[in-house]
Amino acid sequence: MGFGVACLAGVSITGTLLDRFPYAALTTAVATQAVGMLGLYAAGTDTVAAVVFLVLMGGALGPVFMTTQDAMLLCAPGRTDIALAASSGFYNAGIAAGAALGGLILPLADVRGTFLTGGLLTLGACAVLLGGWLLSRRAQE
Repeated sequence: MGFGVACLAGVSITGTLLDRFPYAALTTAVATQAVGMLGLYAAGTDTVAAVVFLVLMGGALGPVFMTTQDAMLLCAPGRTDIALAASSGFYNAGIAAGAALGGLILPLADVRGTFLTGGLLTLGACAVLLGGWLLSRRAQE
């Protein structure tokens, strides 16, 4: 229940900021997801910590999807139907790839190992977003 309430809160907060700060909203959502996953890896054996980090991940789940859809619409303003279809397709492909990777990792490690892998991959996505932001700022100068 906490996961779902946090998702609703995250979407509500992100919705108020998305038009003014689209890149920051996307990066913040991805970074929050990374913190949640890495926190579950580091402290997931403690019940209270696990709940806290699951709620944090819930707060990021909706905003990640919402901000990536917004980014797709900004990239293709005249073709929103195709942009949203591509966004949905890539999002679902990512879910499938994550499940497949988790299925490969789980027998070799434990559940916490899957959170470590997901968290590190999400940190990589955060690095790409921050790198893109720095490059765009440099280009504007």
